[in-house]
Amino acid sequence: MTLGERMTGVFLEPEKTFRSLAEQPVWTDVLIVTLIAFAVYTAVIMPFASREAFSHFQVEGSETPDWSRMPKWLLIIPVVFGLISTAALIFLSSGLIHLLGRLFSPHGDFKAVLAVYLHAGLADALAGNAVRLTVALTKKTALVLTNPALFFPDIPPRSFLFAAMAPFDFFRLAVFILLGVGLAPVLKIEKTKAFIVAFLAWFVLSALAVGLASLGLALSRR
Repeated sequence: MTLGERMTGVFLEPEKTFRSLAEQPVWTDVLIVTLIAFAVYTAVIMPFASREAFSHFQVEGSETPDWSRMPKWLLIIPVVFGLISTAALIFLSSGLIHLLGRLFSPHGDFKAVLAVYLHAGLADALAGNAVRLTVALTKKTALVLTNPALFFPDIPPRSFLFAAMAPFDFFRLAVFILLGVGLAPVLKIEKTKAFIVAFLAWFVLSALAVGLASLGLALSRR
């Protein structure tokens, strides 16, 4: 299957697409697409994020950085750092999923799991970011929520409860639902077991993310 067929197939014919990936794992091109989507999203929301950070410093009474004096090339740094960390997280997450899959099946190598995870991730990288960008450009803000915190505007962004809601992002949940569909042919197991692997992966990754976010909040308040 071509890249275009796989990108549309993940949404329209996921079972057929993931069976094809199980037979012939392909991941390099979709990794590039994922990273480009991340770079575009980051670059577009950066002006809003800078403005909101400026306002935050003013409200807190802290020394306000002079954004106007910053060389424009420095704006590339968050994008580059984000691309590196995103790629690293993809490979680490795929490694975790591969290990969890070994609890249920001796089949499925790392390359196949990586291919499935990246293609499932298009639900967030493409669909999720498209929705977030639309809202960000409409409302002129970098703080765009696609998790349950959307319905609780009074929850402070820098709080444990806010961080705990992040793993329930609607598009991230869709990623792991698709992951369950994809792991079945890769690991050669029943869909029920494949969804258990996907759930365990979501749970472990979410726990780590919330734990790190909570640690960061605790350190920032010292």
